Amino acid sequence: MLPYKALLRPLLFSLPSERAHRLGELVLQRRFLWKLLEPYYRTTDPGLKTSLAGIELSNPVGVAAGCDKNCQFLPSLLSLGFGYVVGGTVTLEPRQGNPSPRLVRNPREKSLVNSLGFPGIGAEAVLRNLERSPVRPLILSVAGLTLEEFVECFRRMEPRADGVELNISSPNTAGLRIFHEPETFRTLLEQVNAERKKPLFVKIPPYGNEEGQQKVLELVRTARQMGVDGITAANTRPVQEPRLRIGSGGLSGKPLFQDTVRIVADVRKEVGDRIAVNACGGISNPEEALQALAHGADTVQLYTGLIYEGPGVARSISRGLSRYLKDHDLASIKELQRT
Repeated sequence: MLPYKALLRPLLFSLPSERAHRLGELVLQRRFLWKLLEPYYRTTDPGLKTSLAGIELSNPVGVAAGCDKNCQFLPSLLSLGFGYVVGGTVTLEPRQGNPSPRLVRNPREKSLVNSLGFPGIGAEAVLRNLERSPVRPLILSVAGLTLEEFVECFRRMEPRADGVELNISSPNTAGLRIFHEPETFRTLLEQVNAERKKPLFVKIPPYGNEEGQQKVLELVRTARQMGVDGITAANTRPVQEPRLRIGSGGLSGKPLFQDTVRIVADVRKEVGDRIAVNACGGISNPEEALQALAHGADTVQLYTGLIYEGPGVARSISRGLSRYLKDHDLASIKELQRT
């Protein structure tokens, strides 16, 4: 195996961020290669098996939304040892997204800032990709800039997924903030509930002060009351970034980790054991995954960690979790989640 951090990452990081991302996508689309390597990356430990709102998983490590926006290489991601994948975020119609440059790295702190703004090929083209390369366990992230777009995108994508995640929280897409209003959010959930047959998740925005906490937890309470099955905590943190064309974007990666643990604990306290919680933000090693699980997460999701740690990151986290179970005489990851 080629050493990722010593050789491949420096080569990729010598390219502009978005160009490197497109190159990575092309490599991951070589399904036969990753299927061949699957025995190396996959960790087989019955103790890691868990469920997410009734969706059976081989392990609690998932790929976050944003990695494969157009659902072109999801099977390859599962071959890397992830327990599930989140495809998208998918929008009803094709979108160009924001102007470039719209993705920059901060290697010293292992972070990214993006202002992508939901570029994608649209729901119908994504459905064709999923028909050619079916995959499960699959959660599809969907969004819309109007209530009607959001609900229609959900309606079209749900039959192809094991569950759907409503992305109401991307900081890079004008229009999404209307769904942070409690009544608009409730209306969205009412209309989605009238259609849905699968588990439903909501990806919430992060917060850094008491006012933000109260606003976000009000959304969480509404989600719980409306029968949502899980909360993904959380999306990227809005920051100013002059290297991006629009001057601002969403921060992801290592600097978010402590906020992620704090928000996960807040959400778990709010919802009790009634619904699932996915920890998303700054997780890239077994120790961070263990902290998130111990603070109330059912699963962890990562994307920036894959970029910085390489294709073996899910294997590394799963093996670390397995060692922890063995060292602490725990039969299942579910026992850790209850401690």
